[in-house]
Amino acid sequence: MVSIIIPTYNYAHYLTETLQSVMVQSYNNWECIVVDDGSTDNTHEIVDEFVKKNNKFRYIYQQNKGVSAARNIGIKTAKGNFIQFLDGDDLLQPDKIKSQIEVFKKNPEVDIVYNQVRFFDDGKSQQLRASLQGNKPEDWLPELRTKGKEVIACFSKINFLVINSPLIKKNLFDIVGYFDESMKTLEDWDFWMRCALENCYFYFNKEDSNTFALVRAHHGSLSTKTRLMNNGYFMFLEHTLSHKNISAKNSLILFLKYVELFWDSLFIKFHMGTNSIVLATASILALPVYVLIKLIRVIKSS
Repeated sequence: MVSIIIPTYNYAHYLTETLQSVMVQSYNNWECIVVDDGSTDNTHEIVDEFVKKNNKFRYIYQQNKGVSAARNIGIKTAKGNFIQFLDGDDLLQPDKIKSQIEVFKKNPEVDIVYNQVRFFDDGKSQQLRASLQGNKPEDWLPELRTKGKEVIACFSKINFLVINSPLIKKNLFDIVGYFDESMKTLEDWDFWMRCALENCYFYFNKEDSNTFALVRAHHGSLSTKTRLMNNGYFMFLEHTLSHKNISAKNSLILFLKYVELFWDSLFIKFHMGTNSIVLATASILALPVYVLIKLIRVIKSS
């Protein structure tokens, strides 16, 4: 069975479309757990309509604790052998899960199967593009069918997985652990990297006929690079650099990525006229020193 876990917070206006994309999956052996993270809109009423029509749907309410806590409670209550994450505003094409189950049947050594992703704007779910900004070729996604160093190297450069692309063996969480509930951003990148560092086997499913993970693009938010600097990348670095399987080369790549994000963040704050640049700088200046110390330790031990 596949357990589809949907954390949601005040996304009632999108949730019906999301749950309908679950209903039309060609793979029928699924359950869907909607974890309401303290919504104040009519999320409960929306989900209740689906629960009444189909007992494969379950509703769990929790006080607002964040997306990681919501996913974790979903994992812990899931009955399936596989986990499919799906945010409350995103979609799955009808053959997405079925195509991945077929890969698992043929390749029992695989731990995580990920599919192609496409992005869309509100009200335009038929107009798909390969990347958020539409500036990447359709085949930009790394086509991994391996584990170990190659996977770690890819995740050291970029988080190439959106949360609803992979289908995951549930027993991985016993090995890797759950999502870090203290992280407000990049909790997914942190989890994928931990999977890579624990030698999990990633498999790219190139099937592209009705099998995409679909991500709704939201506009008007702060720059992604500014958001990355809030606290997520710092914690991601701390977790990754302390792992025994991270190489000196990949540690350096991660450190340089931090430097790039740091200066881009300051430029964006200046461009937006923010008057707290000095405060922002002072609060983060100690981080490169900390990371450099970690890097030296890794180099010495490798």
